[in-house]
Order: sequence, then structure tokens, then C-alpha cells
Amino acid sequence: MIKLREKLKINKIISSLKKNFKLKLISVLVGVVMWFLVIGGEDPDVTRQFRDIPIQFKGADILERQDLVMISPENPTVNIEVVGKRSDVYAINRSDIVAEIDLNLVATAGSHRVSINYQVPYTVQKKEVSDKEILLTLDKKISKVFDVGVEISGEVKNKNQVVAKKESSVDKVNVVGAATYVNKIVKVVTKVDVTGKEKDEVLLSNIFAVDENGLEVKNVVLDKVDTNVSIGFKNFKEVPIELVDINAPHEDIKILKKNLVPKVVSIVGDVKSLDAITSIKTKPLDLSQVKDSGVYDVLLDLPTDVSLVNNDLKFVANIDIDKKINKSLKVESKNIKIENSGDKSVVTLDKIAKEIEVTIRGYESEVAKITSDDIQLYVSVSETDLGKNVVIKMKELENIQLFKLSVDTVKVIEYMKNNE
Repeated sequence: MIKLREKLKINKIISSLKKNFKLKLISVLVGVVMWFLVIGGEDPDVTRQFRDIPIQFKGADILERQDLVMISPENPTVNIEVVGKRSDVYAINRSDIVAEIDLNLVATAGSHRVSINYQVPYTVQKKEVSDKEILLTLDKKISKVFDVGVEISGEVKNKNQVVAKKESSVDKVNVVGAATYVNKIVKVVTKVDVTGKEKDEVLLSNIFAVDENGLEVKNVVLDKVDTNVSIGFKNFKEVPIELVDINAPHEDIKILKKNLVPKVVSIVGDVKSLDAITSIKTKPLDLSQVKDSGVYDVLLDLPTDVSLVNNDLKFVANIDIDKKINKSLKVESKNIKIENSGDKSVVTLDKIAKEIEVTIRGYESEVAKITSDDIQLYVSVSETDLGKNVVIKMKELENIQLFKLSVDTVKVIEYMKNNE
């Protein structure tokens, strides 16, 4: 009985739902839509971050007028966080946000700390920024003209050949940029790789500026960035160099050694010319002009039908000399020896200075070895010299001359002849 009643209730509910079903379904849908409209209409406040916003520079033309250039920072960016109604915050794009620096405030060379001006759409507000100011460095813009050098790398195909010609169609370039960068440049070059090449040809090659370490200098502008380089090949031969000298050195100078550096040189030319050459002589080196040991430049006397493989090569003669100099030594006067005619007479000399300064002369290498102990002074006295001044002399030393004595004579005050 109970089961029957429950079944009747369920059937009644189903029957009720089926009655005006479309109207009831529309009512439910309208209710759902109205609920979403009510909830969506709240439009709460939210925050949103924009990253890597590029900084714009106002008044960049003033840099051009003042011949200035900005060297740092490069391509600066900032981050910004905005707040506002959700519908407004998500309606803006990155392009609607501006971070700007006024260069009119810092139009002088040097480092400047400058405020960043932020602009956001009026519908939102700026909440936080990553940077309120930035360190800006400006430098004077200068220009310099540089010769264009050609540098060769790689090995040619034929080992009996070398690159005898390397000519750039561009011989000079004008480089413009911040003084900081332009002044780093030591040369402007174009590099050509000749690996596997053996025939004359013209190659297109880039031009770039390099510093003292051979690294490319960036952030400068060259008025020409490439060039046509003509390269040519010739046979070469390595031959010894003969040093040719003329005239004798000064009488006070003795040449100890003459070394030529380098001792060999590579020359280029046609095969017939190269076969006829066994050595290359230098142009005469005038030895009379050699005053000291040192390095002396020399030039090669090249035949007209050959040339050097490396025209930048320098040739020098390393010359060692021995020069005559004076040297002064102190010798005690009591050590003066007395020589006479072989008799046993007693000779007494007058008193003189306790020490005699002896100046000797000779080649530096020989004079350096002489000490006071090597100096022996003497006088030759005979009976007729009594009461007279006699000359003080020095015993001979090999390759050494007596130049001067501070006391060169002494008086004989007693001469007693021994009659034994």
C-alpha cells in the first residue's frame, strides 16, 4: 500500500514538470544569467605587472647638437606595477605605459643620475616601479681617420709561394663614435684568409677597428664597412744576409762582436732571378759612427728584380765594443821604488803627499781588472840628480798606459854613495 502511494507521488511530480516545461526552462536560464551579471558587476581592484618596458629619451636631438653620445646604459628597461579596476587594468597594453628621461637636463659629457618620468593611462594608477632614477653616462662624439691595413691568415696551397701582393681598394676610413671607444682603436684592418689559394684574385672583406689586444672595438661607426682586396702570389726563397761595413772605428774603440739580426731573409721574384741570388748584402754600416755598444739599424741592398716577403721586417746589427777609459787609483808614496845605476848608494827623497792619485788609461775590459796593488811607481836616480826633481814613473802593465799622476816629480835631497 505504501509503495503504491510513493509511486503515485513520483508520477505526479513528473507530470507537473512536463506541464509548461519550456516556460520553466526559460525561467531557470534567465536566473543563471542574472546571477552571473550580478557577480560580474562587482569589478574588483587588481594589480598587474609589466616587465621590461623600454626607457624612452626625450630631447635626443640635443645630443646631436652638442656632439654627445650616450655610452651607458645600453637599451635600458624598467618594470612597473599598476592598480585599478580589473576591467581597466586588463584593457591596457605595454604600449600604453611610458618610461621617459628628459635629456635636456643632462646635455653635458659625464655621468648623471636622472629621474625617470612614468606615464600610465588615467584609468589606472602607478603602484610600484623597479627604478625611480637611472645613471646615465654621456661622452663627446669624435671622429678619426685611420689607414686600412690588410692582414693575411692561413696557409697558401703551394708551399713555395707567398702572398706578394695585398692591396685594399679602400685605403682610409673615418671612424665616428664616443671618445671612450674611438680612443681605444689602435688600427683599422681587413682580414683575408688565403688557406688553399694559389691564384691571384680579388676578395670582398669586412673592415673593422681593433684595440691593442687585437679585439674588435664595438659601438663605433665606420664610413666604409667592406673593401675589395687584391691578393697576388709569387715564388720565394730564403737567403743569408751579409753585413757590409766601411771605415775603421775610432782609435779609442775596439769592435768585439757584430751580429746581424735576422741572419736570413725571404725574398720574392721570378724563378730566374731567385736562382741567381745566393745572399743579400746590407748597405754599408759606417763603423766610425759607432760610439757605444748597442743596436744599429741597417738597410738591405736589394737587387731591383726581387723584393722582400715582409716589407715591415727590420734589420739591425748588434755591436759590442770595448772603449778606452780612464781609471784613478790611490798609491801610497812610501812605496815608490828607487832605481839607480846599480850601485848601493843611499838615496833620500823629499817628503810629498802621503798618497798619489794614479790615472791609468786602457780598454774598459782591461782597466777593470787593475787594482792599486798592481801599480808600481819608481824613480831613476843618479849622483847628478842630487838637489833636483826627478820624474815619477810607473812600471809597464800590458795594454795599460799611465795617463796622469797627481804628483809627478820628487826632489832628491840626499845621495850617499857607498864605497864598498
